[in-house]
Amino acid sequence: MSGKKETKTEDDFKQKEIDPKSFCYVPTLIKTNTHNAPYPIRLTIEQLTYKYNTDYLKDYLIKDYQGVYCLNQEVIDKQSGIIKEVITQLTKCIWAGTAMSLSLPIRIFEPRSMIERYSDWFAFAPDLLEKAGLCTDKIEAFKYVITFSLSALFRSSEQLKPLNPMLGETYECEWKDGTKLYFEHTNHTPPISHFYAKSSKNLFILSGYIQMEMGGIMKAMLKNAMLMVPKGKITVYLPKLKQTINFQFPKITMGGALWGQRHIYFSDHMKFEDSGNNLKAVIAFGNARKELKGKKIHEIYGKLFKYKFTENELKKPFYAESIPYNPFPSKEADVISEITGSWLEDIKIDNKVYLSIKDSVSPQIYPSEKVLDSDARYREDKQWLQLSWDNKEFGKTFEGYAQCWKLALEAQQRFERGLRKEYKDNKGKIKKK
Repeated sequence: MSGKKETKTEDDFKQKEIDPKSFCYVPTLIKTNTHNAPYPIRLTIEQLTYKYNTDYLKDYLIKDYQGVYCLNQEVIDKQSGIIKEVITQLTKCIWAGTAMSLSLPIRIFEPRSMIERYSDWFAFAPDLLEKAGLCTDKIEAFKYVITFSLSALFRSSEQLKPLNPMLGETYECEWKDGTKLYFEHTNHTPPISHFYAKSSKNLFILSGYIQMEMGGIMKAMLKNAMLMVPKGKITVYLPKLKQTINFQFPKITMGGALWGQRHIYFSDHMKFEDSGNNLKAVIAFGNARKELKGKKIHEIYGKLFKYKFTENELKKPFYAESIPYNPFPSKEADVISEITGSWLEDIKIDNKVYLSIKDSVSPQIYPSEKVLDSDARYREDKQWLQLSWDNKEFGKTFEGYAQCWKLALEAQQRFERGLRKEYKDNKGKIKKK
Protein backbone atom coordinates (compact mmCIF):
# COMPACT_ATOMS: atom_id res chain seq x y z
CA MET A 1 0.00 0.00 0.00
CA SER A 2 1.34 3.40 -0.98
CA GLY A 3 -0.58 5.36 1.65
CA LYS A 4 -1.35 7.98 -0.98
CA LYS A 5 -4.47 9.99 -0.20
CA GLU A 6 -7.30 9.24 -2.64
CA THR A 7 -8.16 12.26 -4.79
CA LYS A 8 -11.89 12.95 -4.88
CA THR A 9 -13.78 14.65 -7.66
CA GLU A 10 -16.82 16.86 -7.38
CA ASP A 11 -19.04 13.99 -8.54
CA ASP A 12 -18.05 11.95 -5.49
CA PHE A 13 -20.13 14.33 -3.35
CA LYS A 14 -23.29 14.10 -5.47
CA GLN A 15 -26.12 11.60 -5.38
CA LYS A 16 -27.15 10.37 -8.80
CA GLU A 17 -30.76 9.81 -7.74
CA ILE A 18 -33.20 11.67 -5.50
CA ASP A 19 -32.55 10.89 -1.84
CA PRO A 20 -35.73 9.27 -0.43
CA LYS A 21 -35.22 11.39 2.70
CA SER A 22 -34.87 14.62 0.75
CA PHE A 23 -36.15 17.67 2.59
CA CYS A 24 -37.73 18.95 -0.63
CA TYR A 25 -40.94 17.72 -2.19
CA VAL A 26 -40.16 17.30 -5.88
CA PRO A 27 -43.59 18.43 -7.25
CA THR A 28 -43.17 21.63 -5.22
CA LEU A 29 -39.69 22.16 -6.63
CA ILE A 30 -41.00 21.76 -10.17
CA LYS A 31 -43.95 24.06 -9.47
CA THR A 32 -41.73 26.78 -7.99
CA ASN A 33 -39.00 26.23 -10.60
CA THR A 34 -36.22 26.12 -7.99
CA HIS A 35 -34.62 22.71 -8.49
CA ASN A 36 -31.30 23.60 -10.14
CA ALA A 37 -28.63 21.98 -7.96
CA PRO A 38 -27.57 18.33 -7.45
CA TYR A 39 -28.48 16.25 -4.42
CA PRO A 40 -25.62 15.93 -1.89
CA ILE A 41 -24.28 12.75 -0.35
CA ARG A 42 -25.38 12.13 3.22
CA LEU A 43 -23.20 13.44 6.02
CA THR A 44 -21.53 11.05 8.45
CA ILE A 45 -22.09 11.19 12.23
CA GLU A 46 -18.57 12.60 12.50
CA GLN A 47 -19.48 15.46 10.15
CA LEU A 48 -22.78 16.04 11.95
CA THR A 49 -21.14 16.33 15.38
CA TYR A 50 -20.50 19.95 16.34
CA LYS A 51 -17.32 19.64 18.37
CA TYR A 52 -16.99 21.92 21.39
CA ASN A 53 -13.62 23.61 21.86
CA THR A 54 -11.71 22.91 25.06
CA ASP A 55 -10.95 26.66 25.00
CA TYR A 56 -14.44 27.93 25.77
CA LEU A 57 -14.07 31.19 23.80
CA LYS A 58 -11.51 30.36 21.13
CA ASP A 59 -11.35 33.12 18.47
CA TYR A 60 -13.19 35.59 20.71
CA LEU A 61 -12.15 38.58 22.80
CA ILE A 62 -13.94 39.61 25.99
CA LYS A 63 -14.19 43.37 26.39
CA ASP A 64 -15.46 43.69 29.94
CA TYR A 65 -17.59 46.79 29.38
CA GLN A 66 -18.79 46.11 25.81
CA GLY A 67 -19.30 42.41 25.14
CA VAL A 68 -17.73 39.42 23.37
CA TYR A 69 -15.99 40.25 20.07
CA CYS A 70 -15.22 37.84 17.25
CA LEU A 71 -11.54 37.69 16.19
CA ASN A 72 -11.92 35.05 13.47
CA GLN A 73 -11.19 36.99 10.28
CA GLU A 74 -12.83 34.36 8.09
CA VAL A 75 -16.11 34.75 10.00
CA ILE A 76 -15.82 38.55 9.89
CA ASP A 77 -15.22 38.48 6.12
CA LYS A 78 -18.27 36.27 5.54
CA GLN A 79 -20.49 38.97 7.06
CA SER A 80 -19.03 41.95 5.21
CA GLY A 81 -21.43 43.68 2.83
CA ILE A 82 -24.49 41.89 4.19
CA ILE A 83 -26.41 45.10 4.99
CA LYS A 84 -25.83 46.42 1.48
CA GLU A 85 -27.24 43.18 0.05
CA VAL A 86 -30.33 43.38 2.28
CA ILE A 87 -30.98 47.00 1.29
CA THR A 88 -30.60 46.05 -2.40
CA GLN A 89 -33.18 43.28 -1.99
CA LEU A 90 -35.56 45.63 -0.18
CA THR A 91 -35.21 48.25 -2.91
CA LYS A 92 -35.93 45.70 -5.65
CA CYS A 93 -39.07 44.51 -3.82
CA ILE A 94 -40.31 48.09 -3.39
CA TRP A 95 -39.72 49.07 -7.05
CA ALA A 96 -41.22 45.81 -8.33
CA GLY A 97 -44.23 46.17 -6.05
CA THR A 98 -43.81 42.60 -4.80
CA ALA A 99 -44.15 41.20 -1.28
CA MET A 100 -41.10 41.51 0.96
CA SER A 101 -39.22 38.22 0.78
CA LEU A 102 -35.63 38.59 1.91
CA SER A 103 -33.14 35.76 1.52
CA LEU A 104 -29.82 36.17 3.28
CA PRO A 105 -26.72 34.81 1.51
CA ILE A 106 -25.66 31.32 2.61
CA ARG A 107 -22.12 32.50 3.42
CA ILE A 108 -23.23 34.10 6.73
CA PHE A 109 -24.72 30.82 7.97
CA GLU A 110 -23.18 27.91 9.80
CA PRO A 111 -24.14 24.37 8.69
CA ARG A 112 -26.53 23.89 11.60
CA SER A 113 -30.23 24.53 12.02
CA MET A 114 -31.45 26.80 14.81
CA ILE A 115 -32.85 23.78 16.66
CA GLU A 116 -29.37 22.23 16.62
CA ARG A 117 -27.96 25.49 17.96
CA TYR A 118 -30.48 25.54 20.83
CA SER A 119 -28.97 22.32 22.15
CA ASP A 120 -25.78 24.29 23.00
CA TRP A 121 -27.60 26.06 25.83
CA PHE A 122 -28.36 22.68 27.45
CA ALA A 123 -24.86 21.20 27.13
CA PHE A 124 -24.22 20.96 30.89
CA ALA A 125 -27.51 19.15 31.63
CA PRO A 126 -25.97 15.73 32.48
CA ASP A 127 -23.61 17.38 34.98
CA LEU A 128 -25.62 20.11 36.69
CA LEU A 129 -29.18 18.77 36.45
CA GLU A 130 -27.93 15.41 37.69
CA LYS A 131 -26.56 17.22 40.77
CA ALA A 132 -29.92 18.94 41.19
CA GLY A 133 -31.69 15.60 40.84
CA LEU A 134 -29.53 14.02 43.54
CA CYS A 135 -30.22 16.78 46.09
CA THR A 136 -32.27 16.09 49.18
CA ASP A 137 -32.87 19.81 49.78
CA LYS A 138 -35.17 21.72 47.39
CA ILE A 139 -33.39 25.04 47.80
CA GLU A 140 -30.04 23.47 46.95
CA ALA A 141 -31.63 21.78 43.93
CA PHE A 142 -33.01 25.18 42.86
CA LYS A 143 -29.48 26.61 43.01
CA TYR A 144 -28.16 23.93 40.67
CA VAL A 145 -30.99 24.60 38.21
CA ILE A 146 -30.05 28.31 38.25
CA THR A 147 -26.41 27.36 37.62
CA PHE A 148 -27.45 25.10 34.74
CA SER A 149 -29.49 27.89 33.12
CA LEU A 150 -26.41 30.14 33.04
CA SER A 151 -23.80 27.48 32.27
CA ALA A 152 -23.67 27.60 28.47
CA LEU A 153 -25.05 31.02 27.59
CA PHE A 154 -21.56 31.97 26.39
CA ARG A 155 -22.19 29.76 23.33
CA SER A 156 -24.48 32.49 21.98
CA SER A 157 -21.30 34.49 21.33
CA GLU A 158 -20.82 32.58 18.09
CA GLN A 159 -21.34 35.02 15.22
CA LEU A 160 -22.50 32.95 12.24
CA LYS A 161 -26.25 32.59 11.88
CA PRO A 162 -27.88 29.14 12.14
CA LEU A 163 -30.25 28.06 9.36
CA ASN A 164 -33.93 28.81 9.95
CA PRO A 165 -35.74 25.55 10.76
CA MET A 166 -38.63 24.38 8.61
CA LEU A 167 -42.04 23.63 10.07
CA GLY A 168 -41.98 20.06 11.38
CA GLU A 169 -38.18 19.82 11.28
CA THR A 170 -36.71 17.72 14.10
CA TYR A 171 -33.35 17.12 15.73
CA GLU A 172 -32.35 14.19 17.95
CA CYS A 173 -29.12 14.15 19.95
CA GLU A 174 -27.64 12.64 23.10
CA TRP A 175 -24.84 12.73 25.64
CA LYS A 176 -22.37 9.94 26.47
CA ASP A 177 -24.38 8.91 29.52
CA GLY A 178 -27.32 8.00 27.25
CA THR A 179 -29.53 11.01 28.03
CA LYS A 180 -31.38 11.98 24.84
CA LEU A 181 -32.59 15.41 23.75
CA TYR A 182 -35.35 15.92 21.15
CA PHE A 183 -36.38 19.07 19.27
CA GLU A 184 -39.21 19.87 16.88
CA HIS A 185 -39.93 23.16 15.13
CA THR A 186 -43.65 23.41 15.80
CA ASN A 187 -44.69 26.83 14.53
CA HIS A 188 -43.46 29.03 11.68
CA THR A 189 -44.82 32.50 12.56
CA PRO A 190 -43.87 33.20 15.28
CA PRO A 191 -40.97 30.70 15.18
CA ILE A 192 -41.47 28.22 18.03
CA SER A 193 -39.43 25.09 18.79
CA HIS A 194 -40.32 22.54 21.47
CA PHE A 195 -37.86 20.20 23.20
CA TYR A 196 -37.76 17.28 25.62
CA ALA A 197 -34.97 15.42 27.44
CA LYS A 198 -35.10 12.72 30.10
CA SER A 199 -32.11 11.72 32.20
CA SER A 200 -30.82 8.20 31.52
CA LYS A 201 -30.72 7.82 35.33
CA ASN A 202 -34.23 9.25 35.82
CA LEU A 203 -32.81 12.21 37.77
CA PHE A 204 -34.41 15.00 35.72
CA ILE A 205 -36.75 15.85 32.86
CA LEU A 206 -36.03 18.95 30.79
CA SER A 207 -38.79 20.27 28.54
CA GLY A 208 -40.37 23.42 27.15
CA TYR A 209 -40.26 25.70 24.13
CA ILE A 210 -38.33 28.65 22.73
CA GLN A 211 -40.01 31.35 20.68
CA MET A 212 -37.17 33.29 19.10
CA GLU A 213 -38.19 36.79 18.02
CA MET A 214 -36.09 39.58 16.53
CA GLY A 215 -36.15 43.32 17.12
CA GLY A 216 -37.27 45.50 14.22
CA ILE A 217 -34.95 46.37 11.32
CA MET A 218 -35.49 50.12 11.82
CA LYS A 219 -34.50 49.89 15.50
CA ALA A 220 -31.43 47.87 14.56
CA MET A 221 -30.41 50.53 12.03
CA LEU A 222 -30.88 53.37 14.53
CA LYS A 223 -29.09 51.65 17.41
CA ASN A 224 -26.58 49.64 15.33
CA ALA A 225 -27.67 46.62 17.39
CA MET A 226 -29.95 43.66 16.78
CA LEU A 227 -32.08 42.40 19.68
CA MET A 228 -32.94 38.70 19.84
CA VAL A 229 -35.62 37.71 22.34
CA PRO A 230 -35.87 33.98 23.21
CA LYS A 231 -39.38 33.97 24.61
CA GLY A 232 -40.75 30.78 26.06
CA LYS A 233 -40.64 28.61 29.14
CA ILE A 234 -38.04 26.01 30.13
CA THR A 235 -39.15 23.44 32.69
CA VAL A 236 -36.95 21.25 34.88
CA TYR A 237 -38.69 18.45 36.79
CA LEU A 238 -36.77 16.59 39.50
CA PRO A 239 -38.55 13.24 40.19
CA LYS A 240 -36.76 12.48 43.47
CA LEU A 241 -37.96 15.73 45.05
CA LYS A 242 -41.15 16.00 42.96
CA GLN A 243 -40.00 19.56 42.27
CA THR A 244 -40.80 21.65 39.17
CA ILE A 245 -38.82 24.78 38.30
CA ASN A 246 -39.64 27.02 35.31
CA PHE A 247 -37.33 29.67 33.89
CA GLN A 248 -36.81 31.96 30.90
CA PHE A 249 -33.67 33.00 29.02
CA PRO A 250 -32.40 36.62 28.87
CA LYS A 251 -32.42 38.83 25.78
CA ILE A 252 -29.42 38.77 23.44
CA THR A 253 -28.03 42.03 22.07
CA MET A 254 -25.79 41.88 19.01
CA GLY A 255 -23.89 45.16 18.62
CA GLY A 256 -22.18 46.29 15.44
CA ALA A 257 -25.16 45.18 13.34
CA LEU A 258 -24.43 47.82 10.66
CA TRP A 259 -20.95 49.18 11.33
CA GLY A 260 -18.01 48.50 13.62
CA GLN A 261 -17.05 45.15 15.09
CA ARG A 262 -19.74 42.60 15.83
CA HIS A 263 -20.12 41.82 19.53
CA ILE A 264 -22.64 40.12 21.79
CA TYR A 265 -23.91 40.51 25.34
CA PHE A 266 -27.00 39.57 27.35
CA SER A 267 -29.50 42.11 28.63
CA ASP A 268 -32.57 42.48 30.84
CA HIS A 269 -33.26 39.48 33.11
CA MET A 270 -34.02 35.82 33.80
CA LYS A 271 -36.91 34.65 35.95
CA PHE A 272 -37.21 31.34 37.86
CA GLU A 273 -40.34 30.04 39.57
CA ASP A 274 -41.11 27.04 41.75
CA SER A 275 -44.74 27.73 42.63
CA GLY A 276 -45.16 24.37 44.36
CA ASN A 277 -42.61 25.38 47.01
CA ASN A 278 -43.16 29.16 46.97
CA LEU A 279 -39.68 29.87 45.64
CA LYS A 280 -38.65 32.46 43.06
CA ALA A 281 -35.43 33.96 41.68
CA VAL A 282 -34.66 36.93 39.42
CA ILE A 283 -31.28 37.60 37.79
CA ALA A 284 -30.40 40.93 36.12
CA PHE A 285 -28.01 41.31 33.17
CA GLY A 286 -26.11 44.24 31.70
CA ASN A 287 -27.15 47.41 33.49
CA ALA A 288 -30.71 46.30 34.25
CA ARG A 289 -30.24 46.88 38.01
CA LYS A 290 -28.46 49.49 40.12
CA GLU A 291 -26.32 46.73 41.66
CA LEU A 292 -24.66 46.32 38.23
CA LYS A 293 -23.91 49.97 37.50
CA GLY A 294 -20.24 50.35 36.62
CA LYS A 295 -19.73 46.56 36.63
CA LYS A 296 -18.52 44.43 33.73
CA ILE A 297 -21.23 43.93 31.12
CA HIS A 298 -21.10 40.15 31.63
CA GLU A 299 -21.61 40.30 35.39
CA ILE A 300 -24.96 39.29 36.87
CA TYR A 301 -26.89 40.09 40.01
CA GLY A 302 -29.89 38.30 41.44
CA LYS A 303 -31.67 36.89 44.46
CA LEU A 304 -33.40 33.64 45.36
CA PHE A 305 -36.29 34.26 47.70
CA LYS A 306 -39.53 33.03 49.24
CA TYR A 307 -42.57 34.13 47.27
CA LYS A 308 -46.31 33.52 47.62
CA PHE A 309 -47.83 33.09 44.16
CA THR A 310 -51.38 34.35 43.65
CA GLU A 311 -53.95 32.48 41.59
CA ASN A 312 -54.02 35.27 39.00
CA GLU A 313 -50.22 35.16 38.59
CA LEU A 314 -50.30 31.44 37.89
CA LYS A 315 -52.91 31.94 35.15
CA LYS A 316 -50.84 34.52 33.25
CA PRO A 317 -48.39 33.58 30.45
CA PHE A 318 -45.03 32.67 31.99
CA TYR A 319 -42.68 34.83 29.93
CA ALA A 320 -42.03 38.31 31.37
CA GLU A 321 -40.95 40.85 28.74
CA SER A 322 -38.98 43.14 31.07
CA ILE A 323 -37.51 43.05 34.54
CA PRO A 324 -39.98 44.40 37.14
CA TYR A 325 -39.23 47.76 38.73
CA ASN A 326 -38.93 46.06 42.14
CA PRO A 327 -38.02 42.43 41.35
CA PHE A 328 -36.81 41.52 44.83
CA PRO A 329 -38.79 41.23 48.11
CA SER A 330 -38.99 44.25 50.41
CA LYS A 331 -38.56 42.02 53.46
CA GLU A 332 -34.95 40.95 53.87
CA ALA A 333 -36.16 37.90 55.81
CA ASP A 334 -37.69 36.54 52.57
CA VAL A 335 -34.33 36.55 50.78
CA ILE A 336 -32.67 33.13 50.79
CA SER A 337 -29.56 33.68 48.66
CA GLU A 338 -27.68 36.26 46.58
CA ILE A 339 -26.59 35.36 43.04
CA THR A 340 -23.48 37.02 41.59
CA GLY A 341 -20.60 36.31 39.23
CA SER A 342 -20.59 36.30 35.45
CA TRP A 343 -22.01 34.26 32.57
CA LEU A 344 -18.45 34.23 31.16
CA GLU A 345 -16.49 33.43 34.33
CA ASP A 346 -17.92 32.04 37.58
CA ILE A 347 -21.47 31.46 38.81
CA LYS A 348 -21.61 32.28 42.53
CA ILE A 349 -24.44 31.83 45.00
CA ASP A 350 -23.75 33.31 48.43
CA ASN A 351 -20.12 33.66 47.27
CA LYS A 352 -19.81 29.90 46.71
CA VAL A 353 -18.67 29.04 43.16
CA TYR A 354 -21.21 26.59 41.74
CA LEU A 355 -19.54 26.53 38.32
CA SER A 356 -16.33 28.01 36.96
CA ILE A 357 -17.38 28.51 33.35
CA LYS A 358 -13.95 29.62 32.14
CA ASP A 359 -12.38 26.45 33.55
CA SER A 360 -15.07 23.99 32.43
CA VAL A 361 -15.52 22.10 29.16
CA SER A 362 -19.06 21.57 27.92
CA PRO A 363 -20.05 17.89 27.81
CA GLN A 364 -20.09 16.89 24.13
CA ILE A 365 -23.49 16.42 22.48
CA TYR A 366 -23.70 13.83 19.69
CA PRO A 367 -26.36 13.51 16.97
CA SER A 368 -28.32 10.27 17.40
CA GLU A 369 -27.76 7.41 14.95
CA LYS A 370 -31.40 6.45 14.35
CA VAL A 371 -33.61 9.47 13.72
CA LEU A 372 -36.84 10.52 12.04
CA ASP A 373 -36.86 11.38 8.34
CA SER A 374 -37.62 14.97 9.39
CA ASP A 375 -34.23 15.32 11.13
CA ALA A 376 -32.25 18.47 10.26
CA ARG A 377 -29.37 16.32 8.94
CA TYR A 378 -31.34 15.66 5.73
CA ARG A 379 -31.61 19.33 4.72
CA GLU A 380 -29.84 19.74 1.39
CA ASP A 381 -28.70 23.31 2.15
CA LYS A 382 -27.12 22.15 5.43
CA GLN A 383 -25.48 19.16 3.74
CA TRP A 384 -23.90 21.17 0.93
CA LEU A 385 -22.81 23.93 3.33
CA GLN A 386 -21.08 21.38 5.58
CA LEU A 387 -19.42 19.79 2.55
CA SER A 388 -18.18 23.24 1.46
CA TRP A 389 -16.58 23.71 4.90
CA ASP A 390 -15.00 20.25 4.86
CA ASN A 391 -13.68 20.37 1.28
CA LYS A 392 -12.05 23.73 0.64
CA GLU A 393 -11.03 22.80 -2.91
CA PHE A 394 -14.73 22.68 -3.86
CA GLY A 395 -15.77 25.29 -1.27
CA LYS A 396 -17.25 27.95 -3.57
CA THR A 397 -18.99 25.41 -5.81
CA PHE A 398 -20.60 23.56 -2.90
CA GLU A 399 -21.53 26.86 -1.23
CA GLY A 400 -23.31 27.76 -4.47
CA TYR A 401 -25.25 24.48 -4.34
CA ALA A 402 -26.14 25.24 -0.70
CA GLN A 403 -27.46 28.67 -1.74
CA CYS A 404 -29.61 27.07 -4.46
CA TRP A 405 -31.09 24.57 -2.03
CA LYS A 406 -31.66 27.30 0.58
CA LEU A 407 -33.72 29.25 -1.99
CA ALA A 408 -35.57 26.06 -2.95
CA LEU A 409 -36.46 25.29 0.67
CA GLU A 410 -37.63 28.87 1.20
CA ALA A 411 -39.81 28.64 -1.92
CA GLN A 412 -41.24 25.37 -0.63
CA GLN A 413 -42.06 26.95 2.72
CA ARG A 414 -43.89 29.83 1.02
CA PHE A 415 -45.78 27.40 -1.19
CA GLU A 416 -46.84 25.25 1.77
CA ARG A 417 -47.76 28.33 3.79
CA GLY A 418 -50.08 29.30 0.92
CA LEU A 419 -51.69 25.85 1.03
CA ARG A 420 -52.28 26.15 4.78
CA LYS A 421 -53.82 29.59 4.32
CA GLU A 422 -56.04 28.30 1.53
CA TYR A 423 -57.22 25.43 3.74
CA LYS A 424 -57.85 27.77 6.67
CA ASP A 425 -59.79 30.23 4.49
CA ASN A 426 -61.95 27.42 3.06
CA LYS A 427 -62.38 25.46 6.29
CA GLY A 428 -66.05 24.84 6.96
CA LYS A 429 -67.01 25.76 3.40
CA ILE A 430 -66.35 22.30 1.96
CA LYS A 431 -69.54 20.27 1.93
CA LYS A 432 -69.41 16.62 2.93
CA LYS A 433 -70.56 14.18 0.28
